[in-house]
Order: sequence, then structure tokens, then C-alpha cells
Amino acid sequence: MSYLPPPTRPKSKRPVRELLIDAGHDVSAWSVTTAGKIIANPNDNISRNTAWSFPGKDGEPLVACVWFDGLTISEDETVYVGNDRAYRQRLLDLDKGERRSDVRNRLRTWTGRSRELDFAVQAAYKRNQPIRLILVDGNDVDESEADRASTVSARSLDPAIWWVYEYDFSVVGGGGYRIVRGGDPPVRAMDDEAADIPDLGDDPLLQELVRNLSDTERDAVIKARVGQGPYRDALFERWGGCSVTQVSMKNMLTASHIKPWSMCETAEERVSVSNGLLLVPTLDRLFDRGLITFDENFKIRISSQVSLAHQRHFGIDPNTRLRLRDFDDLRPFLNWHEARVFEP
Repeated sequence: MSYLPPPTRPKSKRPVRELLIDAGHDVSAWSVTTAGKIIANPNDNISRNTAWSFPGKDGEPLVACVWFDGLTISEDETVYVGNDRAYRQRLLDLDKGERRSDVRNRLRTWTGRSRELDFAVQAAYKRNQPIRLILVDGNDVDESEADRASTVSARSLDPAIWWVYEYDFSVVGGGGYRIVRGGDPPVRAMDDEAADIPDLGDDPLLQELVRNLSDTERDAVIKARVGQGPYRDALFERWGGCSVTQVSMKNMLTASHIKPWSMCETAEERVSVSNGLLLVPTLDRLFDRGLITFDENFKIRISSQVSLAHQRHFGIDPNTRLRLRDFDDLRPFLNWHEARVFEP
């Protein structure tokens, strides 16, 4: 491998859009707002140029923005090590106790951008997708100082190609990744059980569609996609029909993530049948809204918001259980749903 000089600290502040052009991205969409209005100067498209990641499509590289001081530069290699899952957890912990609305909004904005970056890195790892880094210099504000925003004084596109050499998909304690500058793409085999199920987090067109939606809207779009595709087929193969009732008409059943797609931390969670139930529409809607859930013994719990009259109208039996009780792998996700979504 030829000698690759170390990256240099950026000296000027070029617009993100122009750096994306240098990286080989199609930026034609920057000329209009999400509402379809023409922008006089596309470089000023605020909803785009404040993102931390740009996944790329049709062979384009992932472009990610990272702080220059976050790089580890040695004689042997230059790497960027991150863990956006752990970072998001710190943001969520701060959000719980924050009273100022402006600070909460900033924490939630950072959470969303971190999630998009994390998903993009996961996808690049799985696809061996090349990465270009926009190196940023300035005042990087720590999450504990969320009462003020970071300020960028300079940014530039690193000329080298980077690759994701490591990503920790562990459900507990995972999320760490290592991006290496230069060299050849790593060689790896996909051997997990969900390798044949497409991950919608991998789809650049879908990412573009949902990037400015709220979590609720994003999950609705995702559900419309997964409810008709390979994920539903995989759940049907597992359950043979509705997870609760005897209904086996596939076109009347909906693939329902237990832990919503937007809240999943890994590609594995997003496509795992362990994180899914196959439900008739009424139960699917009640489950999504947290009006029913299933405990660790797979027995239904009904929200106090659903009166006895409504239970009769919906055909809900308080003694209902999931039809099959062989799937211990459901329990962590059901526990999450009961704690985070269910309305007692």
C-alpha cells in the first residue's frame, strides 16, 4: 500500500453542499425545500446542511461529518472511533430531567442526527460502502452543555477513502464502531439469521423520504413498507398467521415491530423476527398506541383507557395470550414495549 499522508486540520469553511459535490454526490434535491419551494441559494438549505451524515445512493459513498479532534492519528493509521448508541442514551438521560424547551429541542435534534449517522454507519459496514469524511474544526459542545450549540469555524473534505472495519451489533453494551482511513475494504461474511431480510435502514431512497419526518410519521411510513414485504413473510413463517387470533389470511395481517423501527439501535433489531408480531388490524393499532401489550408470560395487558364496552367492541378477551409460547427471544422486546409504550 502506498504511503498516505495524515489528514490535515481544515483551514477554511466551505459549504457542505459543495463538499458533497466534491465527494461525488448528486445534490439536485438541495435546490428545493421539503415543501417544494425553490431555494435561491441551495447551499443555504438548512434542513440538509445541518445533518451529520449523507448516506448516498446509486454507488455514492457515505459522507459523514466528524470533528477533526475526534480522530486518532498515529504513524501506522488514522481512525475514527464512535458509539452513537451510547451517545444517544446520554442525550435521552439528559432529556428526561430537562425543563427548558430550547435545550430539550436541541437534545432531541442531536438524538435524531446521531441515529441517522449510526444507521448510515451500520449500512456502510454491511455493504462495504466507502466513506468520505467532512472534517470539522471549531467549538464542539459536549452534550452536558446543551444550553448552547456547537460552532463550526472550518470544514473540508478529507481526500482519502475510509472504511468501517468494526461495528458492535450487541444488543447490550454494543454500538461501538471503528472507521479506518485508506487501505482496502475489509472482507466479512454475513452469517446472522436475518441476513436475507432487507433492512429498510439500508435504503437511501427511503432515508431521503423520512429524513425530515417525526418519529411517529417515520414509523408509519416504515410500517407501510414492512407490512407488505419480506419482514411480514418471515413473521408469517414463524407464526403461521396472527400472533393472537386464528386468522391466517396473510393479506389481512400487519407486521408490527414491538420496539418501533425509529427506536431500534441496530440493524439486527430492525429486521429480527424476535422484534415482531403479526397482528390483525385492530390489534395492531391498539398495540402501536400502547393500549394493549403482552407481559413476559405472553398474556395480554389492557390499558385502563380501554373501557369494558370498548373491549367488547374490539373483541378483546382479558385472558388472551400470544398463540405460540416457544419464543423466549420475544421477552426483551415485550418488556421494552410494556415499559416504554404501554399506557397502564
